[in-house]
Amino acid sequence: MNCPVCGQAAFVPLPVPGRSITRCLGCGCIAFEAPPPPADSTARIGAAAPYPQRYLDILNRRGFRGGPLIDPATGYTDLAPASYDAAILPHRLHTEAAPGQLLQNVHAALKPGAPLLLTVPLVDFTRPAPWPSGYRWSFDETTIQLLLLRHGFHQVLACKLSTREMLVTAVRHQPAPRHKCSIIVPVYNESRTFPVLMDALLKKNIPGVDRQIIVIESNSTDGTRELAQQYRRHPAVQVVLQDAPRGKGHAVREGFRHATGDIVLIQDADLEYDLEDYDALLEPILSNRALFVLGTRHAGDWKVRQFASQKILSTSLNLGHAFFTGLINVLFRQHMTDPFTMFKVFRRDCLFGLQFECDRFDFDHELVIKLVRKGYQPLEIPVNYQSRSFHEGKKVRLFRDPFTWLWVDLKLRFSRILPKGLC
Repeated sequence: MNCPVCGQAAFVPLPVPGRSITRCLGCGCIAFEAPPPPADSTARIGAAAPYPQRYLDILNRRGFRGGPLIDPATGYTDLAPASYDAAILPHRLHTEAAPGQLLQNVHAALKPGAPLLLTVPLVDFTRPAPWPSGYRWSFDETTIQLLLLRHGFHQVLACKLSTREMLVTAVRHQPAPRHKCSIIVPVYNESRTFPVLMDALLKKNIPGVDRQIIVIESNSTDGTRELAQQYRRHPAVQVVLQDAPRGKGHAVREGFRHATGDIVLIQDADLEYDLEDYDALLEPILSNRALFVLGTRHAGDWKVRQFASQKILSTSLNLGHAFFTGLINVLFRQHMTDPFTMFKVFRRDCLFGLQFECDRFDFDHELVIKLVRKGYQPLEIPVNYQSRSFHEGKKVRLFRDPFTWLWVDLKLRFSRILPKGLC
């Protein structure tokens, strides 16, 4: 048996009494050992059930303006290529032996840009409630998006309607033949380290992946701007010149607007991180096992920062790091070790529907929290890290930034992160 999401064949059993259930070691998709569904497709669970009018309303908000529709009445086989303006799959994918093949059929039949709506049951494996015998797979927000991205859909939104059901919408598109990674490099007053980083970055080869290096220069006063302009003619580099420094978060948000790759990676210009970690960070995304990866700096030691000449200061920063990590984990029910790492790598589709407003280092909190609240569980991978001190150019403001971090953490615990009407 191969996983329909990531294609791996490695599964481990789950301790669920009375049922034979396994979990994919690659992406976490859940597989049931279910008997084949009835030969009559209309007898499948939920296949012939009428769907509510609100499904059409949601499709209208995703771009449907009327026309031929793929739905249970139409069926999902023998569909004319590129002939339909939308599709509805109510409670269908989890009963398919090969859900990916069904999505391929629907993708081929939809016109470019046509929306798709599907509903997915949510299973709580901590409760011994009975599940219908026709279940073959169980998807969550991450695995359903991975499945849809793999088969040519994007702009995926997954919304929980209840504890037992999730509604998912997406749009048909044609993926590029190769992955492209947009590497966003915010830079301000880094004339000593910026050229070293750029030389290493341009030499860094990522097998099977094209690069788009986006340098966001924020009007430095130490000559960094002039250094950045030297790369404007390089085919792999796009230089964006800001008229004033507004903070790292503002620069990264500007980078998001210019990113065209299907993968986004954030890279500071201060040489604290090792570019050789790119391969390990990108591999789970390239193999369709993860949507969101964090490069954790801990490696078993909570003392992330160690300044030889400022030990008291580094200890204070480490304690603050531990406090804010614990706060985010409690507020958002996570188990992250390093949510504030620079190495945040994710599918660009994860940003769909999200709006960002933080300008300084509070953006690190905002980005992680909004991705987590949208349903993406980060995969943490150890990376190399050598912290620089304030004498060497660290820009965090100890008597200002922590208060903005606390405010963002608490505000995002209760505020809406997606605009109304998208789901």
